[in-house]
Amino acid sequence: MSNPLKIAVPSTSDEGLKAISTTRFGRCPYFTIVTLQNGEIESVSVIQNQGSNAMGGAGPVAVQSIAEEGVNAILGANYGPNAANALKQANIRMYSTLSQDNPKVKDLVTAYLNNQLEEISGATNPGHHRL
Repeated sequence: MSNPLKIAVPSTSDEGLKAISTTRFGRCPYFTIVTLQNGEIESVSVIQNQGSNAMGGAGPVAVQSIAEEGVNAILGANYGPNAANALKQANIRMYSTLSQDNPKVKDLVTAYLNNQLEEISGATNPGHHRL
């Protein structure tokens, strides 16, 4: 029996697998955390993203939120340089989203299980700079 794998999906609501995902990582309202065991969904939980209201550095704050939950991978987000670096330091793997608009959390998890999401090695956008 393999160790459980915990994946997080940035989400717009606390509806679990039915929630609509968002590509906003640092400022998404929620993370839906799905625990997989032997390729099957074992459990689902939802946490509020502590980075959503941060004045600055939302990405690293969001990473800390999911790292504390023992997350191994994040699906379907755009990652700025600070978030990408923090995810790498926390050993959390980053994956792309689906080409469809606003997939549900369950759609992303299914795509992950079917090896349809691309692993990302670094930032996917330049980040946000305040003037």
